[in-house]
Amino acid sequence: MDKLAKYNKSRWEALAQAGVAYSRPFLHLTPQTAREYLADRLAFSPYELGDMAGKDVLCLASGGGQQTAVFGILSANVTVFDLSETQLVRDRETAVHYGYDLTSIQGDMRDLSRLNDDSFDIVWHPYSINFVPDAALVIREVSRIIRPDGFYYLQFSNPYWSMDEDDWLPQGYPLKQPYVNGSQLVFSDPHWEFEDDTGQRQRIEGPREFLQTWSAIVNALAQSGFIILGLREWPAGNNQAEPGSWEHMNSILPPFVTIGSIYRPT
Repeated sequence: MDKLAKYNKSRWEALAQAGVAYSRPFLHLTPQTAREYLADRLAFSPYELGDMAGKDVLCLASGGGQQTAVFGILSANVTVFDLSETQLVRDRETAVHYGYDLTSIQGDMRDLSRLNDDSFDIVWHPYSINFVPDAALVIREVSRIIRPDGFYYLQFSNPYWSMDEDDWLPQGYPLKQPYVNGSQLVFSDPHWEFEDDTGQRQRIEGPREFLQTWSAIVNALAQSGFIILGLREWPAGNNQAEPGSWEHMNSILPPFVTIGSIYRPT
C-alpha cells in the first residue's frame, strides 16, 4: 500500500467511524425497493440488468453496506472490494442482517490482482475513482475482470467542477483548478461536514481527490473495450435558489457524472 492509499484509507476510516452518509447500511430494503433503486440509477441508460439471481457482481470501492445490500437482497453473488476495513465491516454486518453470502476484500482499486480474469457480469463502481490520479489504470483492471457483455457502472466528478458553493462571486462560480488529468483537486476547505445518524455535527478531513478529464475517462473506456450506453450529469440543482447555495451551484455545473457501458472486446 503506497503513501496515497494509506492516507486515503485513514481518512475513510475516520469518515466511516464518524457516521458519514456513505457508511450507513441500507437495512430496510425489500426486493421491490432494491429494484427501484437500480431502476432510478439506470434511468439514463437503455441497458436493463434483468434478473439478478445468480449473477456475479463486484461492488468496486463501494463499501458501506449500501450497494452490496441492493444486489444481495436480489440474490446476486456479491463481492465487495474497498480500501476501508470499517466500510467492509458495514457490508458484512448488512449481509448477516439479510442472510446472504458476501465476499469482502480489502485493497486498492488500482490493483485488482486478487480477482480472476472474466469473473463478473456487473461491476458497480460508485463515486470513488477520483480518489486515485490514474483512472485509466483502474478501468484497464476492470476490463480484465469483467466478462464479455458485462455491464460497468462508473461514477466520477465532473472535471470542470473544482469549486465550492462558498466560492460564489457576483460574476459567477470561478474555475480555479488547472485542467490537467491526474492533478490533485484543491478545495478551499478539505474537511467534510455532515450530521451523523444521531444528528450531531461532524467535521472530518476528507481523502485526497484528483481531476479526471473527460478525454481520460472516455478514451480509457473505449481503449479498454467498453461501449458507452448512456451518461448522466447530476444533481440538476435549482437556478432559482440563493446564489452561493449548493442547489444554485449545481444548476450551473452539476458536480457528478455517471456512465453506463458494456464490455465488448474486439
